[in-house]
Amino acid sequence: MINTIEKKNIGIFKIEIKLYGKMTNRVVFRSYFLYSVLAIIVFSAIITPFILLKDNLFVVSSNSMYPTLRIGDLIFAAKQSPADINANEKDGDILVLRGPNYYYENELNPIFLHYLENNTPIIHRAIDKRIENNKYYFLMKGDNNHQVDGGYQLLNFSESGDFFLVEYNKTNAIYVSEDELLGVLEYIIPLIGYVKIFFPYILISLAIFSICSIGFKLMGYQIKLVKTDSS
Repeated sequence: MINTIEKKNIGIFKIEIKLYGKMTNRVVFRSYFLYSVLAIIVFSAIITPFILLKDNLFVVSSNSMYPTLRIGDLIFAAKQSPADINANEKDGDILVLRGPNYYYENELNPIFLHYLENNTPIIHRAIDKRIENNKYYFLMKGDNNHQVDGGYQLLNFSESGDFFLVEYNKTNAIYVSEDELLGVLEYIIPLIGYVKIFFPYILISLAIFSICSIGFKLMGYQIKLVKTDSS
């Protein structure tokens, strides 16, 4: 016997909760198995590309390259010879740097990179390059930044943190060694980076959904989202 025990309208839809009677252990096991297989397939589809291409995929997490790159974009970067990298402010190649540690080692105050943690990739455009002792060095800049990376120097500041005396000198800006390059941008996949950013939450949501679905089936409940009659 089927009993509709609750209806609730939400806009043009309504939620119906029906009681079908408790299921047998065999049916519950079958439902559990099917949901487990589905969860594994979804999980594998999400995580596999990130595992196979983990050294080439990077997520944009700031607006420093806006509008070329937006937060949540996923980029694919590939290795390229430093000699072949195009460096100019208009359409220079977009490079992925290993992280801010090179700047810190060259005495850039972490405040200018918002205290970015080491080994956090930096995705900026190469606007100039030079060669010293058979090694290439690149001057970097975010499209949405007014000044080049590594061109600031903190001269003085108040103990309260309300006052800073800063000097900017482009000619003395830090050029990044080719050893710090992880790759050159090849492709942009809009918004897919959010999957990587929120992956733990997606995984938890899938687990909760699976557990709730099995629980409702075990108790004999079925929930449906039905479009209401507009007439």
